[in-house]
Amino acid sequence: MCTSAWSRAAILLFVLGATGGSALDAFYIHQGVKRYGTAVLAGSTLLGLPWWTPLLAGSAAVAIGLSHPLLDPLLAHSRTVRRLSTSIAALGWLCLAYLLGALPLASIARFGLLGLLYLNFWLLARRSWQNLLFSAVVAITGTLIEMILVAAGIFSFPHNADLLGVPSWLPWLYACASLALGDLGRAFTLLQRGG
Repeated sequence: MCTSAWSRAAILLFVLGATGGSALDAFYIHQGVKRYGTAVLAGSTLLGLPWWTPLLAGSAAVAIGLSHPLLDPLLAHSRTVRRLSTSIAALGWLCLAYLLGALPLASIARFGLLGLLYLNFWLLARRSWQNLLFSAVVAITGTLIEMILVAAGIFSFPHNADLLGVPSWLPWLYACASLALGDLGRAFTLLQRGG
């Protein structure tokens, strides 16, 4: 696929991540799941978020969304062509995961609910071992990055931060993001190729 097609897919994923990811982050702020440090919020804010939040969320969406179609050939992962509307609908699973993460339940209950949600999502997303591998890598990487940001005092999780400053259910949230954004990245790259 030509470079301009990858660029267009990256732009679409960035815009989606910057808007949708920031909105979901703002939801967590307003639900009390997450709190930014006062020093971080000293500058300009948007919906209670630091100005750079859309840049971070957009970059994460690009990294997750494009990594899947880039790595699929290396793992011999072939997929049947899905309609773009089906891939966009998969974002509903990610939004549901965010909603479950905000429920006022014990961390272990949220861990179990998000694990069940991921399992159902994975079963509907063609249950391949490659998607399990991608999900594990994204879950570990995303959780480690959030641990680093928590340790730096950028933000905190005031309740149920039982895994080195982050909630134990957070990896499931990233695993769901891997399925949703990975599928969307594949759909965008196929769309850009005229597939």
